[in-house]
Amino acid sequence: MATLKDVAALAKVHPSTVSRVLRSVENVPITEETRKRVIAAAKSLDYQPDQRARALRLGKSNTIGLIIPDISNPFFAEIAKSIEQESYDSGYTLVVCASNEDQEKEIDFVHNLISRGIDGLIIAPVQDSYEHLVDLKKRNYPFVLVDRCFDEFETNAVVSDNEAAAFEAMEYLKDLGHKRIGFLSGRSTIYTIRKRRQGYQKAVDLFGLDKDDALVSAGGFTFEEGYSETLKMLSLAHPPTALLIAGNRITFGALKAFVEKGLTIPDDISIIGFTDSIV
Repeated sequence: MATLKDVAALAKVHPSTVSRVLRSVENVPITEETRKRVIAAAKSLDYQPDQRARALRLGKSNTIGLIIPDISNPFFAEIAKSIEQESYDSGYTLVVCASNEDQEKEIDFVHNLISRGIDGLIIAPVQDSYEHLVDLKKRNYPFVLVDRCFDEFETNAVVSDNEAAAFEAMEYLKDLGHKRIGFLSGRSTIYTIRKRRQGYQKAVDLFGLDKDDALVSAGGFTFEEGYSETLKMLSLAHPPTALLIAGNRITFGALKAFVEKGLTIPDDISIIGFTDSIV
């Protein structure tokens, strides 16, 4: 691999001149002829800057770590795509890791990425624990939580107003005439799910809707769980006439159950899901 000194030798200049040209340092008296000669030499030798050495010298790697629970989930895949584009436009490289809802794996990723000298972290946490995040905060290490956060742990986070969204969805269903509305949940330890359930429960209490524990599922986030939990609700002696669904994959699971039962939307049942995905 060609070095800075190799480029300097070919261009017949000092290595510091090569460094200034390739870093586009302004206000340095370098002639246009010299600049072209350096660039031509770098291309001829296929010179690639040593990013590790640069990071050590500058104390900055221009790299960000992103830890998400599930890269195959369209919601998190879209988040990763958006962050990658913004990172690239800002001159940063994004390293993406998937915890697969495994707390220990998330913690390992945090330690591993920091040891590699990344400049900061973006995390959608598993939420079984946050002690490793407390440690980051104590060290003033830059990180931001996305989609999920902790009520009892104050830090930078980008989240939606899930409680208000769920309440507004319930109000809409109530205005359509529904009184018996089911809530198809995800994992109850997740911040977004807790907030959506709070919005659901607030609407049930405020609007005098049917209150029944059987109308609230306790399943997970998978297509299969959405399908099975919906079938359970539809098999009740008094099944719901509408569903509020807290995730994208379980929404599609619910749709499969409707088809299997011969139900049509909105004639037989109404549905509002927290999803923008159609795949």
